[in-house]
Amino acid sequence: MTDVLLVLADESLHDDLARCSAAAGYTMVLGDPRQCRHQWLRAGAVVADSDALGVLAHLDLPQRGGLLAVGSSDGDARLWRSGLTLGADGGFLLPDDEAGLVAMLSRAREPRRHPARAVAVVPGHGGAGASTLAAAVALVAAQTSNVLLLDVDQAGPGADLMLGVEAEPGLRWSDVNGETGSIGGAALRSAVPRTRGVGVLACDRSGRTPLRSDTVLAVLDAGRGAGDVVVADVGREPGPVTAGIVDSVDLVVVVTTATVPGVAATRRTVARMLHERSSLLMVRGPSPSGLTAEQVASSIGVELLGSYRADAALPGRCEAGGLVLRSRAPLARAARSVHDRLRAGTR
Repeated sequence: MTDVLLVLADESLHDDLARCSAAAGYTMVLGDPRQCRHQWLRAGAVVADSDALGVLAHLDLPQRGGLLAVGSSDGDARLWRSGLTLGADGGFLLPDDEAGLVAMLSRAREPRRHPARAVAVVPGHGGAGASTLAAAVALVAAQTSNVLLLDVDQAGPGADLMLGVEAEPGLRWSDVNGETGSIGGAALRSAVPRTRGVGVLACDRSGRTPLRSDTVLAVLDAGRGAGDVVVADVGREPGPVTAGIVDSVDLVVVVTTATVPGVAATRRTVARMLHERSSLLMVRGPSPSGLTAEQVASSIGVELLGSYRADAALPGRCEAGGLVLRSRAPLARAARSVHDRLRAGTR
């Protein structure tokens, strides 16, 4: 989205901003300041008026370049200048300052480092196998990149247990809960337990402290900003943490089994958690009633990414020392298909 100008401003400014956007070579996209996290992270530049800046100031968004405050010539300049507290690169009164805004927007198009990609793996129902697939995707991604696996499913077994590092020293969520934008990606990488190129941030064994959405999203931003591919193992309960992750990642993958109860539960999960957010479906078989993966996807209403067969010996191998992928195993192939789609940039 480097050629996209995200506009978070009143309709009265849209015509002026459309001219500036076209002159600087952007495609203008209108956004809602209350739900703009994904666009905020990826747009080439952002313009926001005083009302939008007031909303953005309370969202704990990471600072970014190319944020510009705008207002009308007959408005109260003191209000939109509050954008400087969000790290805005400047403020402009329209239409008088159109030339200056075009110049600043053109400058914002200069190449800059973009964050690494992130994927959320969501279980359609209990026992779907989402945690296992998330861990497998992390191991596959670690073959070519630094990886941070975020376990935000407090009802799950724990990603550290899945990968065999539950006894290793390092940060858990309870150690960083309450931190926000001060989290550094490089420091985080060296502080969490690691195995086979995957850093793991999971809950401690007690799991008594609820996760804070501002902390989780700050960690996600810090990992991506440091160049780590982030894999989020997300639970089935809707809430600020899940909503923030789903809105931030590049790809959402829902996992279900090919059973009638699994399809029914997954359909409810998608409706409760994902709403209009596009996602892809991974189906774990075999089906006791002969359902095909295509039939499962059609019934749930989610685009099919792929399917794979369960490995009856996998739980035993995990308990013997953590998940180890076998290159030709169905789980490994499924994980590679998720990773390939993530690298391709599908949202």
